[in-house]
Amino acid sequence: MFRNILVAIDSSPTAQRALSEAIDLSRALNASLTIMCVAPEVPAYAYRAGVDAKKLEDEAQAQTEELLREAAEAVPQDLQVTTLLKHGHAGERIVEQVTEGDHDLLVMGSRGLGRVTANLIGSTGAYVHYHSRVALLVIHPDG
Repeated sequence: MFRNILVAIDSSPTAQRALSEAIDLSRALNASLTIMCVAPEVPAYAYRAGVDAKKLEDEAQAQTEELLREAAEAVPQDLQVTTLLKHGHAGERIVEQVTEGDHDLLVMGSRGLGRVTANLIGSTGAYVHYHSRVALLVIHPDG
């Protein structure tokens, strides 16, 4: 079945549920588990607008590191886990990792934005769905 599971998380409740599902699957299938977070890039216009872009980058980095640390701590001690922190466009980094890490299952949460909102602001899940060629388990919001 699945031997190399990647779970991509952010700070959403569905991502936390995705992590829980990935842990359970990893344990049940005796599969390796990798937890991945992507720190967003500061948009180029922030530099031109006089915003302290370095401070924003540092905050994004710190928040992503904290999220990844908390996720790793949620994994039971008897289960080995690898953590990855990437930077940039979340969808692109996830697809790259699926290929580079030879993962055979990707688990991630959906924010449940709906089709219109996702089309307007973009959807990481949709990007990954169209660009990745592995099994995808998407955890949707309750209700």
